[in-house]
Amino acid sequence: MGDNSGKVCIFICALLIGGAILIAVLVGTSLKKLATGEVGIKYDTFQKDLGTETLREGLHQGPPGYEFIIFPSTYKSLTFDDLECLNKDGVKISLDVTYQYKVKSSKLRAVIIHFRNVDGYTNVLRNAGRSALHESCSYFNTSQFQAERAIFQEKVQEQIELRYEELHAIITDLQVSNIDRPSEYESAIRSKERAREDIQVANNERPRLLTEATTKQREAETQAKIIIDKAESDARILANKAHTEAQAIIAQYEKESEAYKQIVDATGLAFSIEGFISYLGVRVIADATNPVYIGLDSPAKTVYP
Repeated sequence: MGDNSGKVCIFICALLIGGAILIAVLVGTSLKKLATGEVGIKYDTFQKDLGTETLREGLHQGPPGYEFIIFPSTYKSLTFDDLECLNKDGVKISLDVTYQYKVKSSKLRAVIIHFRNVDGYTNVLRNAGRSALHESCSYFNTSQFQAERAIFQEKVQEQIELRYEELHAIITDLQVSNIDRPSEYESAIRSKERAREDIQVANNERPRLLTEATTKQREAETQAKIIIDKAESDARILANKAHTEAQAIIAQYEKESEAYKQIVDATGLAFSIEGFISYLGVRVIADATNPVYIGLDSPAKTVYP
């Protein structure tokens, strides 16, 4: 009987210890702490249920195994270094911009539903800020970036605030710390100034250069007329010479034709065709300046009646 009582006591003690451990575990998993500078909403990992209340720093109780989706409750810095955008003139501008931001605690549940956690939310805020910077650049031309820098900074803040309002965030302490124009643009500005100076010099030199050009034009026109007159004169001389030579050649051939006619005509020498050819051969040989060797087939004759 004593043995049974001892076993029962041991069993009850074990149950009590197990229950105490279970209670400790449940209590431990039901208590979560938010640190200073943090806000969060409870999320039941078993039921997949998101709480409705935004909680601040301190120890909080919830269902066993729950966790907090935590966001910072203080301002965080967001910086854009060497961000390039196109201004109203289409010139590429490089900007350095920094500002502080934080989520609206009252809208934390909606932010978590849309963006899940702080990393996703921060990425969206960065993209929205970059878009606002690009749009702000498009309202200003190149000279305004220097002359109206404060107005540009106000425009940047206005555009970012407009976008962040839709994302349930607020910003403060925005600073545009650097505005750089591209080196190509600076070179173009210097070239433009030099061109303006060159234009002024050219305008001053224009009367003198115009007079020189007019003088050279007249000289060229005079020289061209002289060349044309000489060419026309030479052409007339060559034409007359050619005409005279042509007439002389025609007259020579007419005389030769009359002589050849007299040779073969019955009223003249009455040469036969063979005799006439032989005569022509003799003429060719006689007129040649170099020795000529030729063979004539019979019945060539040296004398014809």
